Amino acid sequence: MTDQNLLQLAKTQIADGDFDGAEVALAIRARIQPVPEDVVLLLAELRFKRNQLADAIQVLEQNKGLRNCATVLREYYIGERFNAEAGALIQSVPKSGSSDDLIDQAAMLQMAGDVRSAAILCRKVLVMNPNNAYALNHLGRALFNTGAGSEAIAAFEAAVRIKPDYYQAWHNIGHVRRAQADFKGAESAYQKAIALAPYYQSAVLNLALLQMSQGDNVKASTSLQAVLTINPKHAEALLNLGICQQIERNYTEAESAFLSASHAAPNDARIWRHLGSLYRELQDNRKGIECFEKALHIEPLTSDIRAELIATLELVNELDQAESVIAEGLALQPDDANILFESAKIFRRRGNHEAAYARFHSIVQAKLHPRLHQSFHYELATTADRLGHYGEAFEAYQRGNAMALTSIRARNTNKSALIHQMDAVEQWLRTGAETPEYSDTEDLGDDLCFLIGFPRSGTTLLDVMLDGHSQVLSLEEKPTLERVAFKLDQLPGHYPFALGKCSVEMRAELREFYRDQLVPYRNAEHRLVIDKMPIRTIHAAFIHRLFPNARFLFAERHPCDVILSNFMQQYAINEAMIHFTQLDNTVKAYDRVMRLWQLSRQVLPAMRVHSVRYENLLENTEQILRDTCEFLDLPWQSGMQDHQSTIAQRQHINTNSYHQVAQPLYQRSKYRWLNYQSQLNPHMSVLQQHIDRMGY
Repeated sequence: MTDQNLLQLAKTQIADGDFDGAEVALAIRARIQPVPEDVVLLLAELRFKRNQLADAIQVLEQNKGLRNCATVLREYYIGERFNAEAGALIQSVPKSGSSDDLIDQAAMLQMAGDVRSAAILCRKVLVMNPNNAYALNHLGRALFNTGAGSEAIAAFEAAVRIKPDYYQAWHNIGHVRRAQADFKGAESAYQKAIALAPYYQSAVLNLALLQMSQGDNVKASTSLQAVLTINPKHAEALLNLGICQQIERNYTEAESAFLSASHAAPNDARIWRHLGSLYRELQDNRKGIECFEKALHIEPLTSDIRAELIATLELVNELDQAESVIAEGLALQPDDANILFESAKIFRRRGNHEAAYARFHSIVQAKLHPRLHQSFHYELATTADRLGHYGEAFEAYQRGNAMALTSIRARNTNKSALIHQMDAVEQWLRTGAETPEYSDTEDLGDDLCFLIGFPRSGTTLLDVMLDGHSQVLSLEEKPTLERVAFKLDQLPGHYPFALGKCSVEMRAELREFYRDQLVPYRNAEHRLVIDKMPIRTIHAAFIHRLFPNARFLFAERHPCDVILSNFMQQYAINEAMIHFTQLDNTVKAYDRVMRLWQLSRQVLPAMRVHSVRYENLLENTEQILRDTCEFLDLPWQSGMQDHQSTIAQRQHINTNSYHQVAQPLYQRSKYRWLNYQSQLNPHMSVLQQHIDRMGY
């Protein structure tokens, strides 16, 4: 068989995916020296196609004295952003005075940042040979970097017309299309590059980044996994996979990706910063602080990292350490908006509201990191509220909530999920919420208590005080019961109707599943479990039917204060909290939850319920706690009202109420709504029925 026939056979086999056949054909020709350049190029292409990237590079490096081999390797290095390798290659290639040398020089100039000189050299090549695809591609790169997007596209498109398999040029078309907000065009170009070269990591990564920017984190994760199939240690892919998984609330997967990225690139401050943010979201603030400190050690002048560290120190109440980090930052960057913002927050925490207010107003918001824009509005609003500037405060809260609704997480949150759950429970209750008779041998939940109500009704303060009892295990806002409901939802009839059709064995399995979640937290001395989740009020009927002897503590607070307080919180958006970003929606959610609670009490009068009024707990703490202990069948223990001591023993509190409950008891949160009567007046017709029912 002639060389030409062997080469054609190998090309056909590679195109058809018959890599083993191509390997055999090329091996036959490679035994005869010298090996033609066409055979070397096909061998390299075969290695690339088989994802044997190191072998492909080795083949080309060993033959870089052959001009076409050097050109293919140059394009690969530059396309993958391996600039150091590209520079070393170009410097080692023998010079011949050809146009290839000029393109090499243009590439070096581009890497050095001299894009205008690079463009001049490329145009010089094109005067000699208008059909030089490589010159067109590098001209396009230079033009794009000077801001001439339309001219760059024209150069890239001319390159792929001449050389249709030029996957780097297709990739560059995607870059320009994305910059022009032509996202469909960008995706099409990236996909074309990937189809030509599935091993091309940069194209797959940039497709993933495009998908992330469009909010499609599921597709982006798939693309990032494809990068990691090519290169399991690709730090950029691992970092962005962690970001995707965190946005989707897949926290275990996010942590794994960030940790893998930190092993691949331990000196990349971005990775430590994102890992710190994940730990903070998981309320593991100590780990978060460690990560932010590592990131700041790597990049001490990146003020956004410093701001993250300060904010986390504030969360764990280490204000002295936060002030030390602020002082270090301001010594390095005295006018930095991010550090000044965090210092204003510390002023507020220290009670110096006038200084905080002045500093907030001195900050140019446009100079803040975008991550802090939303927080800026909430912090300014809280400070303005404390100083009596109520109109300004309300407007600032509105701006913060409006920004919350523009986040990727908000766009990906199912706003109807909570409503659909309540619809199902209400329908179930109106049909009687029937379940079979239970025997006394079943686990009826005598040792369980569920602390419910509505967010911002005082559940955290009550929870912390009860946690001071030595016989109590307090579980703070862990999705224990929600996981049981999800398990039930997988059965015929779905949640909650399926409970009525459960056998004794299935009920036992559901209860055991719930109790398995208590095991890591419960000790022998814990006679009673208090499982706190205020929005769980919507599941109270289901809880009662699953554990008929379980108790309920229902936290009450003036409805107007509850509405206002939820509207004023910078919540991490989820299917419940998304309803609190607008005042009218907050009122609707409150009204619906309270009406569902009343229906649950009417249909299921055997529920064991004790209400605790927040205002009474503040005014007559010991007596309210004594009454609560009596309901819970717990002996009174002195010191329960010393909630600050209990907090000091906790690692963290998983709610937005941390700063409030960490302080001595204060009365200013009572009837705070009176300062915002004009804003609440349009909603009083709905709220008055609840105010009257509670006796306010």
